[in-house]
Amino acid sequence: MSRCGKKGNAGSRSLAALVAVFSAFVCWGPGFAGRADAQEKFVTLGGSVQQVTLPPNETLTLNTGQTFGDLVIGSADMIDVVPLSDRSLFIRAKQIGATNISVYDDSKRLLGVIDVRVASDFSEAALAIRSAAPSARVRVFNSNDRIRVTGIVRDAVELQRVIEIAQSYSERPVLNQLKVSDSQQVMLEVRVIEASRQTGRDLGIGWSGQGNNGIGKATTSQGIGVDDGSLVRTLLDPKGAATGMQPFGQLIAKVLEISGGQIDVVINALEQKGVVRRLAQPNLIAMSGSTASFHAGGEVPILTTTTNGATVATQTDYRPFGVRLTFKPVVLDDGLINLQIEPEVSELDTSINVNGNPGFISRAASTTVALRDGQSFAMAGLLQSINAKDIQQLPGLGQIPILGALFRSTSFQKKESDLVIVVTPHIVRPASPGEDLYSPLDQTRSSNDAELFALGILEVDKDMLRRFRNGEGVKGPYGHRLDLDKGGQLAVAKR
Repeated sequence: MSRCGKKGNAGSRSLAALVAVFSAFVCWGPGFAGRADAQEKFVTLGGSVQQVTLPPNETLTLNTGQTFGDLVIGSADMIDVVPLSDRSLFIRAKQIGATNISVYDDSKRLLGVIDVRVASDFSEAALAIRSAAPSARVRVFNSNDRIRVTGIVRDAVELQRVIEIAQSYSERPVLNQLKVSDSQQVMLEVRVIEASRQTGRDLGIGWSGQGNNGIGKATTSQGIGVDDGSLVRTLLDPKGAATGMQPFGQLIAKVLEISGGQIDVVINALEQKGVVRRLAQPNLIAMSGSTASFHAGGEVPILTTTTNGATVATQTDYRPFGVRLTFKPVVLDDGLINLQIEPEVSELDTSINVNGNPGFISRAASTTVALRDGQSFAMAGLLQSINAKDIQQLPGLGQIPILGALFRSTSFQKKESDLVIVVTPHIVRPASPGEDLYSPLDQTRSSNDAELFALGILEVDKDMLRRFRNGEGVKGPYGHRLDLDKGGQLAVAKR
């Protein structure tokens, strides 16, 4: 607590005031004495407690309207007080906090109390926010020397703009109490397509035979074997015609007879081609500025072991695999939608095994795009290529140049896959109260026995039936024309 006193007549008090001002100039420097724009405020003593708020390093001149004798300061660490005359005093704010000034007359009677609060001034932040977002109804407060914003903004973009401006005026985090008047929602139509092309070629010769000595049976993984005759007998019908072998192989078996045995030569020439497409088509809805995620697949338990001295602890974690998607939409001005998308497609890799845990093959991407309602974009190029060659042969004979091709089988497999992700955002609104929502199954019904067995129809379109019965008809060609009795049921096949 600091005390400032005044004794003697008015002349002596004026002299003391001049000395005090000169002392303040020496102690505070010319930066204090040279401020010509110091604020001035009139306070009334004797009534309620007067409130004064100052930013740090700002000054204020208070006029009391009546003479005083002594001033008692609650904390000299927060403010400096200099009496200018018997009716005015000078205040300089030093650090954040709150204190008070007690004012006494010459007879030590309390005239009044002035509460002084030193806090940051965020009025410039309020002006900047009002200029950048004129349609927003935002109020700026000082909450324990932190900016607190309240009110209503138009959308998430305006909300983000207000917070960024407010944060630029404070080193501490902004207290956000804003509300969005129109919470916009974004539905994301996603199509995850994996186009896989797989080709294979297999060329080789397989041998099987029957001997008179009935020596056991031996086989290999490629069907190259010598058995006790049961194989050939089961492949020949009573007339000697081939039932399960290639005709060319049967011809060779009848022609070639070595040491009283029959040899069957199977020549395999196979070429395989295929295109496989796996499609996942989720529809996700998220509010503007929020995050939505999608996962179609499974989880694999992964065992981890932790050793701490003599203690061994085992923990099981689950690693997801399959199709995963995370996106965050933000609706910008003029209906433009900013999308942050992170798709990932992963699968198990059984060729890798570490401590009993499998590996993973993963293809992922992360991107940010800006689209309008209904526009689409595609991401592609996440390629994966697998080539495999396999040779199986009879030991020794398969290694003979040129002739060795008769005793081995060669296969070649090639697999290429490309991941394509097509994304289409839509700005959607919830249905009105009482508005019915229908699923695709609500428009069809299961076929009856006659429609199923006679016409081969699985589902019947209810809307098509209604239009036919009401005489509305349909537009465009649709299947075959059927002559049905009046009043009978009409079945429509979905193609």
